[in-house]
Amino acid sequence: MPTIRACLTAAMLIAASQSAHAEWRFDNGVAIGTPRSTNSTLEAVVVACGDPFQLELYSRDDGPVLPESGGTADYFYTPGKIVASVDDHDYPLVAAGSDIAVVLFSEGTVAENHLAPVDRQLVEAMRDGARLALHFDITPANAADGSPYETFAIIPLEGAGAVLDAALVDCL
Repeated sequence: MPTIRACLTAAMLIAASQSAHAEWRFDNGVAIGTPRSTNSTLEAVVVACGDPFQLELYSRDDGPVLPESGGTADYFYTPGKIVASVDDHDYPLVAAGSDIAVVLFSEGTVAENHLAPVDRQLVEAMRDGARLALHFDITPANAADGSPYETFAIIPLEGAGAVLDAALVDCL
C-alpha cells in the first residue's frame, strides 16, 4: 500500500501540471487540498481518519510551514500560533511535527501537551464551507490587518465535501 508521502508526491506532481487554481482530490484513502493563494511554503493539506481525524500540512522540502521569505518554525506545541478559519468561523489549532509533515490538533489542555483531537466541527465546516484560511503566527511581524498571523494559506473548499466524505467514510 502506498504511503501518504508517495500519494502526496504524486498528487503534487499532478497539481503542478494542472491549472493554478486549488482543488480537492481523493487519493488512496485521503483527501488532498492545495492552496489557491499563500505567502507560505505550504503545498498541500491532507485530511484522513485518525483519532478521529488527522489533519496534516505538507510544505516544500518536507519541513515545517514557513513564510515564503524563510525563517524558523517556533510554533510547535504552542497555543495561539495557528488558526483555521472556515467562512469566518475560527478554530484554534496547535501543531506537532513529524518527519515530513506538520500535524495539526485542536487546542488542548496542558496535560494533553496542548494537543487535543481535531474538532469534528472543523471537519464538518470544511465539508460544507466555501473557504478554508490557515493563519500562522511564525514571525515577530504582524499581518497588514494588525493581527499576529502574518503567514497564511487560502484553500477553497469547492468540491471538498464529496472528497472529504470519501476519505472520512470510516470515521464520520
